Amino acid sequence: MSSSSTSLVSFLQLLQQTAYETFENSEETFDPKTYVDLPLKFNLSQTKQAFHNLPKTPNGAVTVENLNRYIEEYFDGAGDDLVYLEPEDFVPEPEGFLEKVKNAEVRAWALEIHSLWKNLSRKMSSSVMRDPQLHTLLPLRDGVVIPGSRFREVYYWDSYWVIRGLLVSKMYKTAKATVANLISFIQEYGFVLNGARAYYTNRRYLLFHSLVLLLCFLILSFFLQFFLFLFLFKI
Repeated sequence: MSSSSTSLVSFLQLLQQTAYETFENSEETFDPKTYVDLPLKFNLSQTKQAFHNLPKTPNGAVTVENLNRYIEEYFDGAGDDLVYLEPEDFVPEPEGFLEKVKNAEVRAWALEIHSLWKNLSRKMSSSVMRDPQLHTLLPLRDGVVIPGSRFREVYYWDSYWVIRGLLVSKMYKTAKATVANLISFIQEYGFVLNGARAYYTNRRYLLFHSLVLLLCFLILSFFLQFFLFLFLFKI
């Protein structure tokens, strides 16, 4: 992790702890992941100074009102560093999709699952690419497919199932982009990260070699099917 990323993550963890202490006995919902995913509106030095200048109660706490006002003024929303991406290779019912499935009800359900790709496709916002020091989200050149809900970034294990599903859905370009993103992690960090956040860059797992083998299998599986498709349909 670079020194700037380390400083950003350390500060957001301090904000996270403060939020926990502030909201612990209030009606506010506390999700620890929210605070380490917040994009900064201003540089880190200015944001930290404003945080340390927050009024404190006699016992050293920050009030809910003051903390919420500070977060609204100095941060964008968690998840705002990703924007919607229309997957160019998505069609409502791909040709040859699950040909062996004849049951109409099962096919309808499978197509409903297939349609979720449109809801989960994202790309990095221009701010992430222009000012990565303001984000814990790591910049990726290609589009991404996110798990959804509070998980607003690429994850290595999810990507395995994502790629397999994309291949079934005949979304070869999106699958290729997903593989390219995983390869970029290896080129940058030497291994596939748990997720595309700065706070994951210093986590090396005992399963590292297994993950590399898994990635190789994914890449081989993808390209075998991809080039077979190219050969058959000459796209």
